[in-house]
Amino acid sequence: MTEPDICVSLRGHSVGDMIRDASRATAAGADLVEVRFDNLYVNRIEVDSIIIKKTNGDEYTEKQPPIMENRPIEDIDVESSIQKLKDGIQIPVIFTCRSTVEDGFFHGDEDARVSILNTAIESGVTWIDLEISIAAKARKALVKACGDATEIIASSHQPAVSSSEEIVDFVNANSDAGSIIKCCYQRVQHSHSLHIFEAAHLLSGGDTKVALMGTGPGGDWTRIHAPLLKQALVYTTLDRDYSLVKQGQVNINDLRTAWSVLEYE
Repeated sequence: MTEPDICVSLRGHSVGDMIRDASRATAAGADLVEVRFDNLYVNRIEVDSIIIKKTNGDEYTEKQPPIMENRPIEDIDVESSIQKLKDGIQIPVIFTCRSTVEDGFFHGDEDARVSILNTAIESGVTWIDLEISIAAKARKALVKACGDATEIIASSHQPAVSSSEEIVDFVNANSDAGSIIKCCYQRVQHSHSLHIFEAAHLLSGGDTKVALMGTGPGGDWTRIHAPLLKQALVYTTLDRDYSLVKQGQVNINDLRTAWSVLEYE
């Protein structure tokens, strides 16, 4: 059974934090890391947990989501930041700059984002994440700039779908958009997660390399069973938050443990 590559998405909101997280990911056995460059365009402000009192008098602590405060686009020196990341990270990188349209944090205009992606390609990054939704002319130019030096993750972030056939049809229609087709379905429930799992199974016998997942309950099923489903790539995290399961994410060490228990490795 072929083991998929494991990618840790770096959560830091500064270049230094990303480099430190990359070192931790390398030590944990990641094959590559995802630099979420769009994270640099927001400040993460933690919010104190609140105490909830039930009607019977019992109390429990409820964690509050952080506040993401936009930073001015011009505050980030793109070329310098990319060079520092390149110097500080020792394993292959997937460079991602996700727009707010696809649940990322880059709040500037699309021309500026495309320019950032092009700068990353020119720097010689190993992998680049190019959303399938990028305007055709701009995406074609970025693909051409990649040449043979930079491989492409063709990504899509969509709402939950109602059938596995929708997913399979979308992947097949975009099979030539990149080396790996990544589809992440947002805010899925268990029934939607079954569609993602079934689609991954249906695609496992084909030639197209895929990474299918969801955010929400059951979104981690395709990650946990990725070797069985012949997924090309699995995205993981260094976080150990108790809510990871509800988010559809999985810690890299927990993933390794699950694969060992399931005798996938």
